[in-house]
Amino acid sequence: MDDAPTDGRDVVRPVLTDSLKRRLLLIPSAPDSEVDCWTVPTFPIRPGETVRRAAMRHLRRVAHLPALRIQPLIGRLSRRDVPQGVQYVVVVRPAGESWPSAVRFALAPEAQWWTTAELRSSGERVEPAELLDFMDGYWEGWLPDGEISLE
Repeated sequence: MDDAPTDGRDVVRPVLTDSLKRRLLLIPSAPDSEVDCWTVPTFPIRPGETVRRAAMRHLRRVAHLPALRIQPLIGRLSRRDVPQGVQYVVVVRPAGESWPSAVRFALAPEAQWWTTAELRSSGERVEPAELLDFMDGYWEGWLPDGEISLE
């Protein structure tokens, strides 16, 4: 059931990537968050909407990002805050060769580009915790296309 429509309890978590440098764009956690960490945005998925469509809608219409590509790999995790809800992690690349320099500010003024190695060596906390292994698997090519469980 790859990218099937959801029932409204689910969210999509797009990871903007710079594949040439193997970096991902992360934002700091919300000020009211229990834990300081780096994370990816979370957007609700409308009932009946697919994961890819929700990511595209939010990134293009809400964040006003330029043309982009949603990769075929989708990570799936349970939501801790909504019973039987799911959070989907999708990898997003620019349609062209690179993102415009202002993409960081479109996502959040405090957003930063990181490699997974930088995050691991710095000891910075990342949410979801499975994100670093997911991204390494994507870049190394050992995760299959389609939906995979990250739990």
